[in-house]
Amino acid sequence: MNNNVEEIKSRLNIVDIVGEYVRLTKAGSHWKGLCPFHNEKSPSFMVNEEKQIFHCFGCAKGGDVFSFVQEIESMEFREVLKILAEKAGVQLEEYKGGQVTDNKKRILEALELATKFYETQLWKGVGKEGIMQYLHTRGLNDKSIQNFRLGYAPNGWDNIIKFLVSRGYGMDEIEKTGLLVKKENGSGYYDRFRDRIMFPITDAMGNVVGYSARVAPGGDESQAKYVNTPETLVYHKGKVLYGLSYAKSEIKKKNYVLLVEGNMDVIASVQAGITNTVAVSGTALTGDQITMLKRYTENIAMLFDMDSAGQAAAQKSADLCLQKSVNVKIVTLEDGKDAADVVAKDPELLLNAVKKSVLAMEYFFNEALKKYDKKTADGKMHIAKEVLSHVANIENQIEKAHWIKKIAHTVEVEEKVVTDVLKTVVANAGQQSQAQYPVSSSVLTEQEASFQKRSDAVRNSLIGLIMSDAKIWKENFETQLESQWAKDDSLVQFVLKNGAESGFSFDNLLTNIDDERAIESLRKIYFNAKYLFTREGVVEYSTEELRKLVDEYISKYIKELQKERLYDIIKQIENAEQKGDKETLAKLMSEFTKLSQEMQS
Repeated sequence: MNNNVEEIKSRLNIVDIVGEYVRLTKAGSHWKGLCPFHNEKSPSFMVNEEKQIFHCFGCAKGGDVFSFVQEIESMEFREVLKILAEKAGVQLEEYKGGQVTDNKKRILEALELATKFYETQLWKGVGKEGIMQYLHTRGLNDKSIQNFRLGYAPNGWDNIIKFLVSRGYGMDEIEKTGLLVKKENGSGYYDRFRDRIMFPITDAMGNVVGYSARVAPGGDESQAKYVNTPETLVYHKGKVLYGLSYAKSEIKKKNYVLLVEGNMDVIASVQAGITNTVAVSGTALTGDQITMLKRYTENIAMLFDMDSAGQAAAQKSADLCLQKSVNVKIVTLEDGKDAADVVAKDPELLLNAVKKSVLAMEYFFNEALKKYDKKTADGKMHIAKEVLSHVANIENQIEKAHWIKKIAHTVEVEEKVVTDVLKTVVANAGQQSQAQYPVSSSVLTEQEASFQKRSDAVRNSLIGLIMSDAKIWKENFETQLESQWAKDDSLVQFVLKNGAESGFSFDNLLTNIDDERAIESLRKIYFNAKYLFTREGVVEYSTEELRKLVDEYISKYIKELQKERLYDIIKQIENAEQKGDKETLAKLMSEFTKLSQEMQS
């Protein structure tokens, strides 16, 4: 697939693609318009047709046609790749004759047909009376039933089998959709969903990938109330969110998402006017789901059922959000157990509850104060341990320090005592969160420091310049890969080594990376270094200019590393002096002298 990106770019004009979203007018050598990524009255957004790039002088967003579509549609790079490949008439190498892709396409087509079958059964078939009446009594209106494509699976063992077979599907194909169950004796199949209300679950693009099926009123409630599609080629329960395809544009617009527990809660919330609502739907919140939501917003308001199980799930989910550096609030209800229940009474009750949501840490802190007596030693310990179990998940060190100080002040103990308790809490947890939610492409996706070191900023500019030109990139791979400064930095090593594997093409490099945050970080580094944007146009360095800049930045980067090491030695010297460690002090002074001389040479 390495040549696909370049071929797609050569066939598409960024002006045409951007023009589908932004009204552009010619302005000298480039096109201009109002930026689609932030509110403005005077156009500061420009598209350069010659370079096939865009840049906004107001919000500083910029990139190529891929980054534009990815940003405006909140899609992953590979999703954009498929869409633009289709527009350009390019068949992706990875998918040519691919059996897996062919299977996925057939599965999605079968699920779409099945959804239409279930919809017909609800609106015109056996579900027209009883099931529709039940949905109305639960407060759902016809518009919502249509928008969310609710349906009905009639009673019977082979309704969907007969329907899909009549449409040309074989039993082996239908089995892969998750719609069937294999008989215990192995001699055939029967319908998984029988006499159930069907809630289609879609991916972010609106493709039906599975179902959550509720037992019909008066049906056999000895079975599970809800039955969900099992894991299939297209359905992975930890990677989908109910309602996301309907809510994603509203989530971006309002810059927060209301996360609820069930399908009915989503529909009820949307009817109440909260159109930026999604549900976890039958599974605990996962890291993959949070990553999906972060494409649209960094803010989550969480409303889970008010029973003990729901509140326990809310705490676990909120902790995961804190680990992922997401701003999370907790919504509580006083007049019902869930969103659907409250909306049925009065939609205003839900709207007011969402407005009164509080930050998760404030909620945990207040709940702990309600449960325990802060005046007793036992109460102090329980408050500290309970709140710190959540503080342990906070990535931002400043925010973590804030809560340590607040806990210490509230229970009237020294901050050092609270810090020691936090260490115990973390040790007892066994770093479970880190093991449970591993980060791919860790070289590129480590949490950014609260304040970036100067050496990191210089390093980023350096690798951006290196990636700007294939010839420069190749030269530095051959001459600098084994240099000490390059060997000591994992990101530099990644760019040099993977550059060689990608033919020293930035576009090809991106297609070999699976982690979206890594792609976003590298793209930003690349475009910031490669192009200089002015109101008159775009300036691009020549190969010779780049070669000189790279040499300058290598020297600058080494100097910055030396400064940081010198500062570290000074701190160690102060520590050794305080301890009276003469042997260590002598070694450090020798290293200090040697490094100082190197910096002056």
